[in-house]
Amino acid sequence: MEDHGFIMQAIEDLKPLLIDSGFQNLKLDTILASLNISKAKFFRYFGSIGGIMELAVYHELSVFYHSLVLKIRQQRNKEHVLHTIISHRKKFIDNNPILYIYYATKKGFTRRFDPLKKAVLQNENDLLHGMLAKCSYSEADIAFFKQNITNEV
Repeated sequence: MEDHGFIMQAIEDLKPLLIDSGFQNLKLDTILASLNISKAKFFRYFGSIGGIMELAVYHELSVFYHSLVLKIRQQRNKEHVLHTIISHRKKFIDNNPILYIYYATKKGFTRRFDPLKKAVLQNENDLLHGMLAKCSYSEADIAFFKQNITNEV
């Protein structure tokens, strides 16, 4: 459990750095100094700069998807649920500095960020799937939502 606390604190400590520097300009030395850890410990826990960035984005997205369950749980009209997810997702991203910076700048990321982009897309699909499964949607419905929401990303 101590590791979980360390990781969560590292994610929280990373957020101001991401807001100040953005994803592409953040340097390892800056992260190490902010987290006050050695390079070896950083790589043991996060694997890479992209690894800790992925965790930060995942953490923010998970907050959104967990809160969205309550808004769609009782709805059965797929088009209405789709509209709800897309509109709430946009509002959440626009008001969340980490997600806003990520989604606003990801098209300009260099190729070294391809693993991050792929991981974030997979993480969001997994969160979406989990949320919809909790709301008792069928696999066919979940596929419909993923296809339409992925197109919005």
